[in-house]
Order: sequence, then structure tokens, then C-alpha cells
Amino acid sequence: MIQLTNETIANGELRDTGLLIKSAGTPFLSVWDHKAIMELQNKNVVITGASMGIGEKLAEAFAAAGANVLVVARSIDQLQAVAKRIGGHSLTADLSTAEGVDDLVDRCLEAIGHIDVWINNAGIETSDAFVTTDRNVVRTLARLNFEAPLMLTHDVVNHMLGRGQGHVVQISSVAGAIPFPGLTAYAGSKAGLTSFTESLRLELADTPVNLTVVAPGPVDTAMWARLDTGDSYQAPALKRFRRLQFLPKIKPEKIAAATVAAVQKEKRFVRLPARFGAYHMLNNAPSRLVEIAMTGVKMPLPSTSSTAEISATND
Repeated sequence: MIQLTNETIANGELRDTGLLIKSAGTPFLSVWDHKAIMELQNKNVVITGASMGIGEKLAEAFAAAGANVLVVARSIDQLQAVAKRIGGHSLTADLSTAEGVDDLVDRCLEAIGHIDVWINNAGIETSDAFVTTDRNVVRTLARLNFEAPLMLTHDVVNHMLGRGQGHVVQISSVAGAIPFPGLTAYAGSKAGLTSFTESLRLELADTPVNLTVVAPGPVDTAMWARLDTGDSYQAPALKRFRRLQFLPKIKPEKIAAATVAAVQKEKRFVRLPARFGAYHMLNNAPSRLVEIAMTGVKMPLPSTSSTAEISATND
């Protein structure tokens, strides 16, 4: 049986369990995270929600690493400005609708030929009590934050299996690991996205498709500025979290740089800031135990012919 002592939690380690290790000055990494560097030069990278915030900085960081970047969002002018600045491509799509989601991978393939890295970043938050939030807002959040990444991952993974390589990144949140009043629907969507990715990882264990979950704490973007107004519904909770020093804001550039490194090294997780590591460790422990229990179990994979047909259709 694995013993979670105060010492192991404080050190951010689960010694001799095959679950986690901690490198000095780095986010918590799994023992499977240490791999050779993936070359991003001339790789095709698609980023949703890339007209501002984390998505914009992701586009800049991947372009700086030599990738060909295609950015996707609803805001035409902002999106085109990002694409022009990084020398990339752009496509507009409303990912809160089935119409915006269902043909997006095909549109990207028409624009750039194939996809090496796909990043599901688009998302929205709520700022009121769940029971007083408009039902249409809740539905839009569920579609954009959860349904869209699932459907897009479904389509792009089929393409990647056909090509024999690929990497999907899900931009989740620490809110998916711990409860946060005022972000109830948002937290639920991010918890679902993280859990979905961990289950998919088991299905894709024997394939050349890699998955990364990026789960940052509060990020210094317009989204956080909308929440942290001093008179918002979340204000009492924010006051307590500040008193406990639980709300360090992270620059989106730092998230972007860590995500590039995670793709290059095929890491499973990006978790910032480091002080939230224990939350993630405890939240993820059951998933790790299941993964250990599944060691040696071979899940049926799509047939070579079916993935080849998918690849031929998309290419």
C-alpha cells in the first residue's frame, strides 16, 4: 500500500511508487516525462482560442520554436493580427457551436496539409453563483470548454493515428483539481477535460500519439481581471485564498514556454505554480494507481486500414 505521509506531500514526492518525482525548481513531473527532445522546426501546430491571453502567447512561443502555427478563434481582427505577427495562418470558428467544431480539423488540414500538434485552448469562465448563472451561459461554457475539446480531439487523433505521429495538448486548470466557488461550471468542465485525457491516455498507450494536460493556477490575463474586481461573487473566497497565499498570478508567457517544453519532451503534465503541486498529486493519485493496475493490459487499437483511410481522407 502507498503511504502518503506529511513528509512526502511536503516534498512533492511519492518515493518508490512510480507515480511522481520532483526536480528542483520545476513543476511536478511523472517518471515517464523524461524523454528525448522533439524537434518543433517546421512542425504544424494548431491552437484554438489564440486571439488573446494564453492562446496568443502559445502561438508566439511555438512560432519562436520554429513551428508553422495556425491560430483559431472567433475574433477575426485580433486573430489575423496574431497570425501576421508570427508569420502563421488563421481560421475563424465559433467552437461553442456544432457547426464551428465539426469541420474544423478538415479545414485546418486543407490549410496546412497535416497536423503535428493540436492545442485545445479555447474556453470561457463564469463569474456568478452557479444557480444564478443564465442557463444559456452554462450551456455555452459546457460546449466550448468540454464538448469542443472532446470532439476536436476525436477528429485530430484519428488523423494523427493515420500519420503515425502526433501530440494533443489540453489547456485545463488547477480549478479542475480543487473546488472554487464562483467558478463551479468552469471547474467542472476542466475536471472533466483532465479526466477524459487521462482515460484516453490508457487507450492510446501503445500508439505514437502523445497527450499533455496543462493545468495552471490563476494567470495574468483578461479572464482573471474580470474575476478579481474586488466586488465580484468570488471576492470573499479570493480574500481568504490571498490570506493563505494561494493566489500567485502566473504570466501567460511562462505557461506558453512550459507548454512548448512539454511538447518537446513529451511530458504528461504542466502544473504551475509549484506550490499547487500537492493538490495535483493527491487529485491524480487514483488515476496513477489505475494506470499501474492496467500495466500489461493491451487495449484494442484501430485497424491499420481504418486509420489509413482516415489519414487519406484528411490529407
